[in-house]
Amino acid sequence: MATLEEVRRELDKDELDYPELASELGPDALPHLETLVAEDEPRIASKATYLAGLIAGPTSKHVVALAAGSRHDVVRVSAAAALALLPAAQATDIAEQLMADPDIGVRARAAKSAMAFDEPILSERVRAMADEDTDPSMRELAAELAKRLSPG
Repeated sequence: MATLEEVRRELDKDELDYPELASELGPDALPHLETLVAEDEPRIASKATYLAGLIAGPTSKHVVALAAGSRHDVVRVSAAAALALLPAAQATDIAEQLMADPDIGVRARAAKSAMAFDEPILSERVRAMADEDTDPSMRELAAELAKRLSPG
């Protein structure tokens, strides 16, 4: 099992092969990834978040949820991207939170990730974004995404 410092060193690299690293570290690394997200260093926390989603272990949702509450936009964007890697039952509440984020980049990534699930609540949220989002470009993106949804 890798130590916290070994995981930190791996994530501190400029180029990462996320699938290989996820396979190499496995679910045993999830507590370390959660620690790295909690440490609030955005460059490492964003990578730790996405890696937790790829590992898809028993506590991946907790790591992604922690990242969804970060004060750093880049970490919340990583949480939004990682949503699509989680099972729908674990991702729905986090997706709803991120689709209401103040940052348009976070909302856009979350809406795109929500499309990975056939969840009525998320589909309705995308449709509502198309009508109600404060940013015209986000309304446009949400309308485009909503066209791909089944009628509902």
